[in-house]
Amino acid sequence: MSLLFPEINKKRTLENVSGFFKKDLPRLLLMSGRNLTDLSSPKLSAAPGSSNFGNSNEDKLINGIDAEAMVEAVYDSIHHCSHPSQIILIELFVKRKSWQDVKPMVYSEQYKFSYLRRQAMFDFANSFDYWQKVHHCQPIISLTDFS
Repeated sequence: MSLLFPEINKKRTLENVSGFFKKDLPRLLLMSGRNLTDLSSPKLSAAPGSSNFGNSNEDKLINGIDAEAMVEAVYDSIHHCSHPSQIILIELFVKRKSWQDVKPMVYSEQYKFSYLRRQAMFDFANSFDYWQKVHHCQPIISLTDFS
């Protein structure tokens, strides 16, 4: 037990991260005009997909979500994790490659792939809270479950 950090519900946190990548991220990318490939590139382009119609401020806030800021928070969250976590998050969750394809990319004799995958998901959940605040996302979505 940590004196500084409360215990988390690991199972629920893992479910939240998985659900975010499967359900929420594809919609955010569509709403922001971004592509999945933008998240795996070394640098996120400053120019999202653009259109010549509609009010940009109105388009920016759809259903109270600033999709562009949220995608930037996802990008920074991934790219500020450890290198093995970045590989797992990008290849397994963003590009949706199979475990068998991703496992050799992060093989470690010390750790099983399932441990590294869970660690990457926890790293993302912890980092995502911070980067949403940096990018002034509204609302802040906490993937970490403290119940």
